[in-house]
Amino acid sequence: MSDQQRQSPSEESIAEMFDTIAPRYDFLNSLLSFNQDKRWRKKLISLIPTKFNGTLVDMATGTGDVIINAAKKHREYATFLGLDISLQMMERAQQKAALAGLAQKISFKRASCEQTGLPAQFCDCISIAFGLRNTIDKDQALAEFYRVLKPSGYLLILEFFPPANSLFARIFQFYFQRILPLIGALFSNRAAYAYLPASVENFYQPNCLREKLQKMGFYPVKTHSFLFGACRLIAVKK
Repeated sequence: MSDQQRQSPSEESIAEMFDTIAPRYDFLNSLLSFNQDKRWRKKLISLIPTKFNGTLVDMATGTGDVIINAAKKHREYATFLGLDISLQMMERAQQKAALAGLAQKISFKRASCEQTGLPAQFCDCISIAFGLRNTIDKDQALAEFYRVLKPSGYLLILEFFPPANSLFARIFQFYFQRILPLIGALFSNRAAYAYLPASVENFYQPNCLREKLQKMGFYPVKTHSFLFGACRLIAVKK
């Protein structure tokens, strides 16, 4: 076993980490992204296709921002389902859904991206915001998304990527590696906010992800770039 394999976190440890930071997760997301995370998620939701009696699954749903706002905007959908491995994150998502009057509209289920337990060709659209890089087997997660989507279904991925070699890339890496863990330590858990930048460094390059998606049978629809490419929204169709 290699050093990298020994150091790779388990699904259980990732779930525990997100359980720990769940109480301050929304606050820190806004603080650390300078409140831009809401704008990026809003753009993702705008790309959800109109589908009467449709089914939307939000993978790695976290505290539910995407699934809740999607349910508000896309009232023509019949089913909204949020999946996550962190029970504490989903508990907050359920509380937020109830406050929005959507407790009967949105369901939540504990499951990983790699093994959703959902039937084949179950849903019309899959969204995942800042969750793909935290999966243990990313290729398996993408294959599972393909299996669960209906023909012509959409997959929307919002994620941080290793930035290109530029002045901004160096500034971004300094902020992510040095500043973000310090802020996380003040308000939540330093170890968790040290893990997050490491997960970006070990993630796919954008071109690599697009190639993997195309090899699986997905067709490109749209790509939006934020933060000089450090954050991207990739929309593909089965």
